[in-house]
Amino acid sequence: MTIRERLAIVLALVSISMMGIGLGSQRVSAEPPVRADSTGAGTNSRGGTVSPGTSLTNEVVTVSWSGFNPTLPSGLYGVLIVQCKGNPVSMADCYTAEPYPDLGNGTRVLSSTGSNGTGSARFEIRPASYLPILNCSASNPCSVMVYENDGQAIPVGGLPANRAIVPITFAPSQADCPNITDFDVRGDGSATSAGLFYDWAAKLCTGDNAVVVDYTENSSTTGRENFLAGLTDFGVSALPATADELAAHPDHRDFSYVPLVASATVIAYNFTDPFTGQPLDNLVLSPRLVARFITDTSLETFFEDRELLRLNPGVRFPTSMLARPLLRAERNADTRIVTSWFSSNATAQGFLTGTDSFRIPVNPDYIGYQYPQDLFETVSPDSAYLPRQGQRAVSLKLFYGVSPTGTARENTTSMGIIGVVDLPTAKRFGLKVAKIAQSDGTSVAPTDATILAGVADMDTTPEGLLIADTTPDDLTAYPLVKIDYALVPKTFVSQTKVDKIKRLLEFGLTDGQASLPAGYVALPETLKSSALASISSVSIPTTTTTTVAPIPATTAAPKKKYVPPATTMAPETTTTTSTTTTTTTTTTTTTTLAPITVPVATSDLPGSGSSKSGMLYTGLIGLSGAALVGTVKPRKKVAKA
Repeated sequence: MTIRERLAIVLALVSISMMGIGLGSQRVSAEPPVRADSTGAGTNSRGGTVSPGTSLTNEVVTVSWSGFNPTLPSGLYGVLIVQCKGNPVSMADCYTAEPYPDLGNGTRVLSSTGSNGTGSARFEIRPASYLPILNCSASNPCSVMVYENDGQAIPVGGLPANRAIVPITFAPSQADCPNITDFDVRGDGSATSAGLFYDWAAKLCTGDNAVVVDYTENSSTTGRENFLAGLTDFGVSALPATADELAAHPDHRDFSYVPLVASATVIAYNFTDPFTGQPLDNLVLSPRLVARFITDTSLETFFEDRELLRLNPGVRFPTSMLARPLLRAERNADTRIVTSWFSSNATAQGFLTGTDSFRIPVNPDYIGYQYPQDLFETVSPDSAYLPRQGQRAVSLKLFYGVSPTGTARENTTSMGIIGVVDLPTAKRFGLKVAKIAQSDGTSVAPTDATILAGVADMDTTPEGLLIADTTPDDLTAYPLVKIDYALVPKTFVSQTKVDKIKRLLEFGLTDGQASLPAGYVALPETLKSSALASISSVSIPTTTTTTVAPIPATTAAPKKKYVPPATTMAPETTTTTSTTTTTTTTTTTTTTLAPITVPVATSDLPGSGSSKSGMLYTGLIGLSGAALVGTVKPRKKVAKA
């Protein structure tokens, strides 16, 4: 054997061993463990299933039923779905308020049964924090009831004669915690990380080393502002503090940026095929098309756009128009990510500057308007273009098919509903998410693999944060990726506060990363390890506290690319939900239906931007990134041609 052959074998063995170490040391997950379905029996051989039916939060599930009478054209034997207490004995144990948007927090669904006695529908589940009247929690299971409107009056103090009741269970929440007298740790910021903080807080609120956490869901911008102003113990943001923000708070605490979790911003939509009546799937959009609806440009003819039709051959779009987009009204990182992305694209830039290659003139009110922005402004004098406060408000309207200013559900076979949200929220509400067209003619959806590819292609800011590359070199990378960071002081005034912060963040970087909800991707083991090391250095001050000098507006640094270690991507789990829809025709039948009994409903949804201290969720996954700032050295990005 020659020396060259021996050297080749040695190198191969070394490479294999290194791959084994790298692949085995990282667990990545954007899709959560599969949760079980719940089933229940009913009267007269009826049955029902809720999928998923365990470890629920505020999310959308699929409710299916069988053994029911087929719904008649008159509406007789129509099906109603409501959420109830665990073992309901009367309609008073169920929440039967008028459905959204007739009532701001109604969830009741009206559906129908097919000729084979079966049916299914999507249904929003709400835990105690969003529906206190039922108080559903891990320690207080609830149920879903499916029943027929059979023309018979529901007995007073009783239940409908023809029904199926399915038990459901909930994930731990603040409702399962002891009564709160004070908070150990307070934070606020990114809406994307809110669900994680709520979950972690619920798991840390009991035991010998309990931590009582208050996290307020608002935006990255508000999270930075409140932290720098000294109003919170930590803030959460996907973007670094600006020079102006730092200069406005010269006495801010010395702090580190700690990465929490990876995710993505997405374009979600609610379109229905006018021929089949089924939800439209596999929509592909380009930066130019996103720029078109963001600028409120001729949405009456959006579905006739030649680029849209080229990217989606054979797709039957809604027959009328695209509604004004559902967008968040507050300044936030997702808005900055989306506008940075489409404004960096040459074709979209041509559209924005009035030289569109598809000959669609941009809305004249947007000519000269500068992108990127972190705020969706109502630039045009169009009363129907109205961004809404809070990500949940946007998602509710998307799921129920309501336009920004609408007061009723739209027929989505005629009017399409579209908007911008983060991926975890889209997953919770079961929203369809558009694929992004790439320059090579392919398209990419936000999956585990494409988010990780996007993270590998992220750029590094002068502060050390990873931000999305608007024109990634890797065309398999999803371009709208994001990492949320916690802004964490390096010192606290008391050892008790230090211990509580460490407990929260260390949990989030270890157990908290083990089974993330859908839409999140765990940080690599190396980043988590460095983040834990950074957290361990948090202490009480030993000398006079100094502050971080504001970064001059003119500071510039070479563009860098983050190169993560070798990773093992968890296999993606794809769940296909089949929905049976029966089209009925109105006739002149004179059947008289029994009135639907609706108890008095209480509007108890917390307002957008409100503190979810009652939910006691904790969000610690974020701190894993702090270590990234100071310990992971990115390499220079190869210059693009």
